[in-house]
Amino acid sequence: MFDIKSYYPAYSVREALLLAKKHEGARFIAGGTDLLIKLREGKFSDALLIGVGGIPELSEIALDTVNGRERVLSIGPLCTFARLAADPLIESCAPMLGRAVDQAGGPLLRNVGTIGGNVWNGATSADSAASLFALNARLVLASLPEGEAGRGGDTVDEEISIHDFYRGPGRVALKPGQLLTEIRIYPEDYEGYFGHYTKYSMRNAMDIATLGCAVWCRFSRDLKLVEDVRLAYGVAGPVPLRCRLAEKALAGLPATEETFRLLGSRALEEINPRDSWRASREFRLRLAEELAYRGIAQAYAQAREAKENGDPKTRREPPEHKNSLTAALGELPLERELPGGKYWVLHCTVNGKPVEKAVEYRESLADFLRNQLGLTSVKKGCDVGECGACTVLVDGVSLDSCIYLACWAEGRHILTVEGLTGADGELSAVQQAFIDEAAVQCGFCTPGLIMTATEIVDSGRKYTREELRRLISGHLCRCTGYQNILNAVEKVAGAREPEEGEPRIILASQTEAGE
Repeated sequence: MFDIKSYYPAYSVREALLLAKKHEGARFIAGGTDLLIKLREGKFSDALLIGVGGIPELSEIALDTVNGRERVLSIGPLCTFARLAADPLIESCAPMLGRAVDQAGGPLLRNVGTIGGNVWNGATSADSAASLFALNARLVLASLPEGEAGRGGDTVDEEISIHDFYRGPGRVALKPGQLLTEIRIYPEDYEGYFGHYTKYSMRNAMDIATLGCAVWCRFSRDLKLVEDVRLAYGVAGPVPLRCRLAEKALAGLPATEETFRLLGSRALEEINPRDSWRASREFRLRLAEELAYRGIAQAYAQAREAKENGDPKTRREPPEHKNSLTAALGELPLERELPGGKYWVLHCTVNGKPVEKAVEYRESLADFLRNQLGLTSVKKGCDVGECGACTVLVDGVSLDSCIYLACWAEGRHILTVEGLTGADGELSAVQQAFIDEAAVQCGFCTPGLIMTATEIVDSGRKYTREELRRLISGHLCRCTGYQNILNAVEKVAGAREPEEGEPRIILASQTEAGE
């Protein structure tokens, strides 16, 4: 059980703000991949939570008109990392941001974790932060009008630059009762720009950045000059930062190797990384210099490729204006609250059978499946979303059920290993492949891996071996050779070489945005 004192679901921004005003000290929660882990670690006690995952307008991605300004890229804070990485508007206007969040944690976390929570935490290591700084993102914070009595009236929106939002390690410019409702990127900050985000970490998945570097550039039409460059870092100081002096130094210079090298060397005058167990200050300085060079070189390569295919001054036209409310798991349904506010009657489908059970708001989905339904294939390992042993499919999307509240499963379809066997007890193709390839040993991690492999197979796509390796990177196995596991997944999913122009892998499972 999580150490939650009370949980209040909100279904509109105004309702969330009213609840925050009524319950002083309450925290907003959506994906929960960070906050629930902190509760597990005992960093908060008797937490008051306001669930905002059921507010549909906070999951939109669109090109909007704001104060007479057209083509403003609007990103809802409830958009999951997987959704952002797959969305065509993000790919067209701010692909660097999509690449950045596609490196956060592992696939299981990216299916649930949200960009709003990533920004809200105020961590310098947040994978979205450096890119948002380079994009000059603006944050919209909603609050109740002063003197709000609790009825009637609208909310008050304040737009703040992301540069002013971060105040210190883990501290952001949020007044009591404010809610992040939108991330805006104006057209002058993305049109004609190319860029690259690099995350350096000790592991390729499930690790925090040792250093993050975002480079966002605009070149002259003939590609001979650097017209503008944005350089932003994460973990190069107590908060994410822009290297303004280095940017100014490169503006108007020839787009040459010497100029590109200059960007990193000038950045060293502005950053202040620290020593930590992850890396020394000296190592981070070396990284910062090299990654800045690689970033601008990559941006130039993108601009050159674009010129060969058209006009490098303008990125290809974004798709038609479109609001998609389909996040990785879709719009969260309304929870049903029982008298007393401690339990919900949960209505869902588990392994094809309807379930109606009372669940406590402190209960994780893993605990519910194991304790109330006896589905012990759902293993409890780390209990903080790192090992993947508790993986289940919710509406076809794989996630860590240990850091997913049971009440969030209202109206959803849940699949565990027990639901894979046929009517006569025959094994699924995935299960049989694990046996054939000797991809099991103690078996503790196997159910979670099988569920992820099932999601891969159900996607209907084939993947290269390297893509499959990345798709199972959210799982830790301590006794079986990973090659055998990979062989089993490859056998049943079918691997092949990627075709030219093939879209990048995103498995948040065949959502409207991801196809």
